Order: sequence, then C-alpha cells, then structure tokens
Amino acid sequence: MRLRLLLIAGLLVAALSACAPKIYTPTPTKTPPGPPSQAPTAIPTLVQTTAAPTTPAITVVPTSAVTETSAPPAVASGTLTNTPEPPTPDPSLPAEHYFMRRPIGEGGVEDYADRTYAYGATAGGQYRPHTGEEFRNPSGTPVIAVGNGTIFYAGNDLQTLFGPDTAFYGQLIVLQMTDFTQNGQPVFAVYGHVDTIDVEAGQSVATGDPLGTVGQRGVAIGPHLHFEVRVGDPYSYATSTRNPDLWIRPYFGYGTLAGRVVDSNGALLRGVGITVKGSDLTRYTWSYGGDENIPDEQWKENFTLGDLPEGWHTVTTRGGSKIFSAEIYIRKGHTTWLEIQLP
Repeated sequence: MRLRLLLIAGLLVAALSACAPKIYTPTPTKTPPGPPSQAPTAIPTLVQTTAAPTTPAITVVPTSAVTETSAPPAVASGTLTNTPEPPTPDPSLPAEHYFMRRPIGEGGVEDYADRTYAYGATAGGQYRPHTGEEFRNPSGTPVIAVGNGTIFYAGNDLQTLFGPDTAFYGQLIVLQMTDFTQNGQPVFAVYGHVDTIDVEAGQSVATGDPLGTVGQRGVAIGPHLHFEVRVGDPYSYATSTRNPDLWIRPYFGYGTLAGRVVDSNGALLRGVGITVKGSDLTRYTWSYGGDENIPDEQWKENFTLGDLPEGWHTVTTRGGSKIFSAEIYIRKGHTTWLEIQLP
C-alpha cells in the first residue's frame, strides 16, 4: 500500500560438545512456480520515491499451510483515535516470503526475537553486527524445524567453520529447506548454541519436528537460540546471512516494517537508530551495522522491525540536528516499506 509520507522537524527522538559432526550432501532443490504475489505496503521516500525493489524470484513447492499457534507478545492496551483510513495495498512491491514458522517449540518462554540485538544491530556498540535473531529461553527448551527440510549439518564447529571463528556457535544444526529456494539458491535455517542435538545429517524433518534444545555453548552470554537464515552457501557467515524478519511469519494481527536509510546520494547509512511508536508500545530498531548483513535479494532493505501490531505508527529518526517523522500503517501479515533519506 502507498501512504503519504509526512516529514516534520521536531523535538522527538556459551563448554563445547565432543559430538562428531556430520555433513549432508544435498541434491538440487526443486523450483516449481511460486504462489501468487502478495501485496506488501509501501511508503514514498523523503524527497522523491526511488524505484521499487526488484521483481521477486522466490520459488515454492505448494504445501499445506502451517498454522501459527503462538500467542503474540503481551502489549499494553491503547487505542488510536481520529486516524485516517488504512491505505490501499500496493501490488508493485516484491512478494513476501514468510515461509518459516518460529523455531521455539512448545513450552518455550519466548518465541519472539529479542529486539535489543536484532539482525544487523550491535546492541549499542557492545558486540559485532548481528547475523541472526536471539530467542531467549532456558536451557533445555525444544527447538523445532521452521519448515520441511533435510538436516545439512549437526554437530560442533570446533573444526568446521560456520562463523567468524571456529567454536563460535559451540554446537549447531543447519537445516536445508526443501519446499523453496530463492533465485534458485538453497535456503538454510541455522540453529546456534544448542545444548542437545536430536537429529543427524541427511535426516528429513517436517515442520514442527524437534531438532534439539536451547543452550549456551560457544560464544554465548546466557541460554538462548541464535537463529539465522542463510541463502546460497551454508558455511558463509560473511556473505550468506539474511534477515529472519522477512522469512518468519508474523503473529496473527501483526506485520513487519522494512526499508532503507540512505544519505542524500542514495548510499546506505549504517547504525541509524529508528523509533517506532504505536498505540500500544514504543519500539526501536537500527539500520544494518556490518558488511555481513546482506539485504534481501528482492527487498534491498537495510532495516526491519518485526511483530508490529496492525495499525498506524509514527516512525522517527535523526538526520544531523533535525528529527524526521513519518506516519505509516502496518497491515497484519504483510510488510510495510519505508525509505528514509537523510541529509
């Protein structure tokens, strides 16, 4: 959907396992025609709307729909009043590819991502730019298959490099998705810092099947699941990661904000803080901080914020000495697009 962009200046603003890893050698993924294009939402740019992201090249094998049974995060009550009607969906933007369910199984405490260290974020400069999302849960919490697939790798990373260094994830599971590819490239789900592994390389699994449990092996502070999406090369930390926000289905009644923050010449800006205020809560995100944070082939984004409730939100960010603001509408189950150009 295209909305009118309102821009104003104002005064807002883990001991490692000895388990021997095994590697599965995959066969080519089938790539039949994809589903009809869905209609994400859109926002014009600050000054002039740039060309929409490129035509999608997602391929999917039709499967039974997976019902998201998780309850959304608890939010405070609140109601917007005197708001305009929702804008009309814009079919010219890329098709969404929310083909994955959440990776935390029944009994998990949190099946939503920790937004303080989101994909591309540095937690205020404390850590390297993040290449996945954190799902904070106690050790032993089940982790499950986010879709139908084959186990590509299951074991430790003492000698096999998957991260910036060996022993980075401690133990990990790499699941190759079998129902879809992107631009003909295989898509992988990576489960890092796991405590136990209940599958082996070459094993086929179905959506929701248990794979192992949450842990804190490798480089981890406290128990949590580090979840990544990789496209193409499953081993490459530097060139294959993608933002899970654009792959994991939003909660019912929730949607995703995605966009770009650029300078006056159209160059992507790193580490820009963005505030999103709705009728329930104020949330925060940042534009991607590192070279290892790779934009989606279709969306070309450099920031996202998932699990936003449907409705109007105010987005603000700072450019020099000024603070800019835009009113956007989040449509449930869809992606709202916003490009911000700063001086």
